[in-house]
Amino acid sequence: MADLFDLTSRLTCGCSVSGFEHGQEDALRYIRDKYFDEMRREPAGSYVFIRRAKKPGYPRIMFDAHMDEVGMMVTEILDGGFLRVTNIGGLDTRILPAADVTVYGKETLYGVVVSTPPHLQTGDRMKLPKVQDMLIDTGLSKEKAEELIPVGSPVGYRFKLTRLKNNRICGKGFDDKICAVAGIAAIEQLINEGYEGELILLLSTKEEISRAVVAAVYELQPDYAIVSDVCCAWVPECDENAIRKTTVGDGPEISLSAITDVRFTKRLIEFAKKNGYKHTVCVEATSTGTNANDIPLVGMGIPTLLVSIPLKNMHTYSEVVSLDDVADTASLVAGFIKELGGEHNG
Repeated sequence: MADLFDLTSRLTCGCSVSGFEHGQEDALRYIRDKYFDEMRREPAGSYVFIRRAKKPGYPRIMFDAHMDEVGMMVTEILDGGFLRVTNIGGLDTRILPAADVTVYGKETLYGVVVSTPPHLQTGDRMKLPKVQDMLIDTGLSKEKAEELIPVGSPVGYRFKLTRLKNNRICGKGFDDKICAVAGIAAIEQLINEGYEGELILLLSTKEEISRAVVAAVYELQPDYAIVSDVCCAWVPECDENAIRKTTVGDGPEISLSAITDVRFTKRLIEFAKKNGYKHTVCVEATSTGTNANDIPLVGMGIPTLLVSIPLKNMHTYSEVVSLDDVADTASLVAGFIKELGGEHNG
């Protein structure tokens, strides 16, 4: 199987703040050259990778994972070179003070979100500030900051990928590039096993702020869509009545939802049970909060299911996943695609 840590590093090291995913071009070309015959960028920004069929008669199966991540955008440069920003996507302001960030201006610059020490604070210390009230310090003068950092420049969490115990890793941008890693590993497994059908990997963009995925899927019109996103792993602080109990290390989570294709989803669940694949099942009755909400309604309709990787600390610079869960997701997806293909081409 692909080196999951290396792939994760390649995909999370650069800028992929929603709307600015083109900062990942080097990593995307690496993926194209290693696994696919074709790569193209759709007008709405999503990247399509295709491994052409070696034999006719197979269904066209698409694996989707979004490649954007939450971040910020520079709105103003203040005296002292401080940057005022606004959020792109959902940010948790509790973890932003003193956070390390990367500013993607005319040059790539490092900065830190200003944190006011407790003994200098005034007013209600318990009140969470808005992102727009926070500043970023790059160490530059106002004049130099204005020269190097145009208003509108994206800002992301600073890249740092750390190995934890028990094959866990910690870093930024796992939502949702860790699922892209799983999809690539699944496709590599299928290639190694001699799968002869067409394989499509869609790395969709702007998921955190829009539904740009629809534009790419409308052009592709696959026979089946497998969407993969991260899900919030259960931790002891969660509400005891929470419907989601899956946590890191439990394997991929399959979503049962009325918004996706129930029969297609149940086929995956039965396949996983029958073949002993590690997995859990979660009910998300009317919304998954992912691209799986939208893909089923493209064109004449596309059978779509959602399989997720449990993640802790979502939308932070210290997201935690298990590489075992990534490998289990890849194996489950590869096995299921192989069965779908064999069924139509047997």
